[in-house]
Amino acid sequence: MKFLIIGTMEQESFASHINETLLKMGHSVLIYNPVTISLKTSSVATYRINQFYQLYHTFTNQIKIFRRKRIARLWALLKTNTIDVTIFTHDFFWPEEVRILKEKSNSVIVMWFPDHLANFGRGFFMNAPYDFLFFKDPYIVKLFKDILSPKIYYLPECFNPYKHLLRKSDVISNEYICDITTAGNFHSWRTIFFKHLSGYNVKFWGNPPPLWMPKSSLESVYQGKSVFDHDKAKAFLGAKIVINNLHFAEMYGLNARAFEAAGIGAFQMVDWRPGIEELFKDGQEIIMFKGIADLKHKLDFWLSNSDGRSVIAEAGKIRAYKEHTYQKRLELMIDTIFNEKQGFKMPNLYEVKV
Repeated sequence: MKFLIIGTMEQESFASHINETLLKMGHSVLIYNPVTISLKTSSVATYRINQFYQLYHTFTNQIKIFRRKRIARLWALLKTNTIDVTIFTHDFFWPEEVRILKEKSNSVIVMWFPDHLANFGRGFFMNAPYDFLFFKDPYIVKLFKDILSPKIYYLPECFNPYKHLLRKSDVISNEYICDITTAGNFHSWRTIFFKHLSGYNVKFWGNPPPLWMPKSSLESVYQGKSVFDHDKAKAFLGAKIVINNLHFAEMYGLNARAFEAAGIGAFQMVDWRPGIEELFKDGQEIIMFKGIADLKHKLDFWLSNSDGRSVIAEAGKIRAYKEHTYQKRLELMIDTIFNEKQGFKMPNLYEVKV
């Protein structure tokens, strides 16, 4: 089949993983990048410069004349290509733009939203004529199931085994050795969370803190850059424990880091959420914690239990490769679109009340 991916293609982006996997599955892929500026970089100076360009793009993207000029590249692409399935990797288009895309491409229009509900923004998708909507959080699926007309399904995030692995030439140097690590953004929730772990040997990898954020204890353990692909594998495997503190808006879902850490083979501790055990078994493939006191208690136990960490990390890796790769997700997406599958199985451990 021929796919059109609409998404940003910087290093380790959601769209880039989908693109690589579809190609390895034997499909043809066209790409339209609605945001031409990348914010993923290991250089702090470049990151700051890109922030200003991003502000410019965000401002001008609210103006129709700028949007028409940028989207004209896509209309030109469709004149010479036929498309079977279009996959949006975020809520990029206004509803009218999605309608025009349906007419011009005559393809199935899908959005696979890789974020939590706090990043819905204006929620263009709610009024856009998508054929299928896939969300990583079963709470979102439950919330919208009876309200929106498109077919809505649960499709968790996953990991890319072609990127998140150690190469034979890779060496885990002292740069990465520590007790605890994580990788992500300096957002307010993560910053205040790690304040409680100031007594531990921690290394944090990610973009620099925003200019408005007051100095925090997280800055003292910040390594000055982000880690991607093989470097992320080295960072996660160089630590005894990867702590994955989920954003508070992750209602019942898991972030990409959870699947990446598992696929890499790292020992991971993650915030408890209802339904996670549908993805990983607590105490066997992953360790869940409820609150700071529970986290510290479990940290002190697992930091001194290397054999136990190895067993759990290996079990998590086996589960990730078996069930949680991009290929598994995309195969299920295709079967849901064309073969009447119902997306990923919704957790049955709870009743979501909305």
